[in-house]
Amino acid sequence: MTRRKKTRTTGPLAPSKKPLEPKSKKAPATRTGPHKGHKPGSRFNVAAAKPNTPSSAKSSTDPRHGSKKPIKLVDPNQVTPTPARQKLFDRAAALAELNALQNDARLQKLLAKLEADQELTPSELEYVDLRTDRFNQLAEQLGIEIDDEDDEDFDGEYADDEDDWELDEDERD
Repeated sequence: MTRRKKTRTTGPLAPSKKPLEPKSKKAPATRTGPHKGHKPGSRFNVAAAKPNTPSSAKSSTDPRHGSKKPIKLVDPNQVTPTPARQKLFDRAAALAELNALQNDARLQKLLAKLEADQELTPSELEYVDLRTDRFNQLAEQLGIEIDDEDDEDFDGEYADDEDDWELDEDERD
């Protein structure tokens, strides 16, 4: 037997279809009531759409919704570093440090070695340099003038007094 394909047709026994009637076309819609929503771009064109009236003065400034309050962009809990205060010059402490440097036994021994033309180790030289630099710095801050030539002036000042020594020798006789 030959195979027959299934079809969707109902065949001669089914009721006939109604003939298609052309649908009536509706007239274009004309709204009688107000439209809902705003036209596109109405947010930015508010001033052009409405004439200036006293009531619209507020809305003409900024038509966007929301708060106009400025917002800080920095964390309010963040602590800002305050500039460090300059330390006031403590004259008493500077004088005490200057006296301590003058009475430093190690420094005095090393300076005596330098005057005697003895060699110092690099660590000793560093110690002497640091202490003398600090001494000069403190003396400058305190307004003390330090002249290395004072000793030479002192020796030269009494060099002309040899006559006095001769008199003393004559008096002994």
